[in-house]
Amino acid sequence: MSKYKYALFLILTFGLFTLSVSAATCSYEERAELNSEISNITANYEVITIELENSEPPDALLETEEEENYVSTTDALQVNILNLTENVYAVVTNNYNDEELTYHYSDTDNGNVAIVWRELGELVTFTIQIYSSDATSCADTLLRTLRVSLPRYNEYAATFAICEQVPDYYLCQRYVYYDEIEFGEFIDRVTAEVERVNQEAEENQDDLTWYEEIGHFISENRTPIIIGVVVVLIITGVIVVVVIRRRRRSEL
Repeated sequence: MSKYKYALFLILTFGLFTLSVSAATCSYEERAELNSEISNITANYEVITIELENSEPPDALLETEEEENYVSTTDALQVNILNLTENVYAVVTNNYNDEELTYHYSDTDNGNVAIVWRELGELVTFTIQIYSSDATSCADTLLRTLRVSLPRYNEYAATFAICEQVPDYYLCQRYVYYDEIEFGEFIDRVTAEVERVNQEAEENQDDLTWYEEIGHFISENRTPIIIGVVVVLIITGVIVVVVIRRRRRSEL
């Protein structure tokens, strides 16, 4: 056997031996324990407020007491990865810039990771892959994949007052999961929604009109109505008593 074939044989043999040892050391019991452990790992997002550096106060605050302590803020989204342990680490990527970040337990705050996202104008999804760490016998084994989809900031809703009339309409939400649409289409669809809501309110108002009229009549004539009811009850009581007495006499 030539020395090249011999070297290749040794490399292949060593590789197979390494794989075999790795597979043998990562026992079924340990993998089951890891699977149970990672079931507590979760991921979510939240809207946070962050301070802007070197922010200038608005003109209205110049030369006032508020000027000195003024701090400009803005929104950001924060992706939270919770409950990592020393037995695992997380590899995080996103489909916006393909950045890859790795978080071992030593990089966390008691097992929790917070990733601040400032690109609010785009829809983005974070993919979080959980691997077993070197603290286990199953090092670098992919155990679980989590995904967190972030919405984008809807500037239309924040800018145009028409959305104040239909704040629950999906095109008027502050953060949305749909792609940006043309301004003209936005105005047309929101206007149509405003008209629909107003028409529905008018129809409901018409349906309730006669109830309101009755209620108004009762409210305006409460005293005479109460007196009339009392009188009717007294007369009815007297009639009942007279009828009962007459029946008793006729029976005797």
